[in-house]
Formats: sequence, structure tokens, C-alpha cells
Amino acid sequence: MEFNYDQIKEKLKGYDIQTKIQLIALAQCLYDRKKLDHEQDEELDKMEADYKKRVEPLIEASNQIISGQRLVKEEEIEDLKEYLNGQEQAILDNQDPIENYWSKVLLNSKTLKNEVIGDKDEALLKAIKNIRGYEDKEQHKLGLVFQFKANDYFGEEELKVEFLLDEKQGEPLKVESTKINWKEGKNITVKIVKKKNKQKKKVKEVEQKTLFQLFKNLDVKDWEKLEEEKKEEQQQKMDMCYDICRLIYDEILPYSLEYYLDVHVEDEDYEGDDIDDDESDDEEELTKEEAIKRMKEKRGFKK
Repeated sequence: MEFNYDQIKEKLKGYDIQTKIQLIALAQCLYDRKKLDHEQDEELDKMEADYKKRVEPLIEASNQIISGQRLVKEEEIEDLKEYLNGQEQAILDNQDPIENYWSKVLLNSKTLKNEVIGDKDEALLKAIKNIRGYEDKEQHKLGLVFQFKANDYFGEEELKVEFLLDEKQGEPLKVESTKINWKEGKNITVKIVKKKNKQKKKVKEVEQKTLFQLFKNLDVKDWEKLEEEKKEEQQQKMDMCYDICRLIYDEILPYSLEYYLDVHVEDEDYEGDDIDDDESDDEEELTKEEAIKRMKEKRGFKK
């Protein structure tokens, strides 16, 4: 808790005695308020830690059901039993992965579909077996892990992207990703453009719109000597990758079923805007309590 009382006392010297008394009383109110703010932050941190501990088994259960790694338990479909006949009941003893689950989830995100996913992505998205996310607030890291079945595009079974964040602002400082070893002619992240002039042919690689632009290696420290325009270009790439990762981690993974069924009401802050747009200066700032309340209201989940 920051409370610079020495600086406040110095500022009080220029006021008359009546005003000093009032300002000192206000300073005590401010101190008490900041103390309560600090206590609130500690309680919210405890609540968040407890929430993560309790939600972890649900994340694991969801991943196992989607990938067909375990059978559906009877208590998970209690309400459905009365609708099953004997033949359908037998299916419960042999479950396969849900076909094309993650490709459908990602394609049903209006933000990803409009701003990120390219025309050539769909076949490769169908090869996704699972997506896991993680956030380590002590280490200031956020990451995603994509697992793939055998496909015609690359040999990697797993692709990982991880961000190192600024301790105070939470802004991305560095992103490290798995290098994708694309099979010949299968790299969907670039397009080869050939230009002819009188002297010689020029070959240039142009980046393409695709979710797989997410897997980059960027570091703010490497940009220090770059020209301002180049530095801004690199920052935009970093911010876009982080926004995609954040959207997938915060919204798509926890509520993937809603996306799969296409019943999710997408956040207005995302829909219709470029995912890497800067936030406006007059954007509403929310306290943690307000943010939590708004998130609950937006979920609107009733059983």
C-alpha cells in the first residue's frame, strides 16, 4: 500500500490552520481508504486463487471429454438418462473424441473469424486435438499449448506460445513460440510474390492472414535500435499476438461449448473492431469489483 505521508505534510505547509485541520482529516480518510483497498486486493487475490483451484478439475474434465480420453460419467448426464434407449445407453461405454471440436469453436468466434483466421486455416484447424492455457501471475507469464494429430502441414505434435509480461502494467515484453517446420509448399503464413524488372526477378514473402501468425518470437529489447516506424510495426505484431492469446485464454477456452454450439454472445469490445486496435483514451476504467460484477452479468449462465 503506497501512502506518501511525508509528501502530504510538505504540501500542507502553505495552508492556513483551518484548512490544514481539514486536509489532515482528509489525509486520514485517504489512508484508511487505501488500507481498505489493500485489504480488498488481498481478499480478491485469495478468491481468485481459490477459484482457480476449484475450476482446474473442470478444465481437465472438459479437455478429457472433448478429446475422448475418458468415458462420460453417469452423474454428468443424469438429466439425459430418461431420454436414452438401451442401444444408446451402450454408447456411453465407448466414446471417441468430438470430431472437429476445436476448429468449430475457433471458427464460431466472430472476432477470430473476421480478424485472424485465414481462408487456408480450416483444414489445419481440424487437426487440433486440444488447446490448453495457463497463466502464472508470480512469473508474469501467459501461454497457450495447441496439440495436433498427424496432418499434411507440419510434423510438430504440439505448438506453444508464451508471453512474458510487464510486472506493473501487464503489457507483453516478450513472446516465445514453437518453431513450425512447415512441409514443402504448406506454409500458410506467407505467400511468395514474384516481381519482374528489366534486370532480374525478385522474390518476396508476404505475410498472410492466419491464426498461425500467433507463433512468433519477439522481444522488446531487440527493438531499441530500430527506427521508430519499424519499432511500431514490431509492437503492433506483439500486441496482436497477445490480444489473440488473451481472447482465447479468457473467453474461448472457458466457454468453448458456447462457441461450439454458436450460442456465445461475443464481447462488444471485440466484435466489429480490429483485434490490435489501440484502446481509446476515454475508455471506462473499472475497479476489480466492477470488472468481476460485469463479467458475471455478461455470462448470464442459468441452469
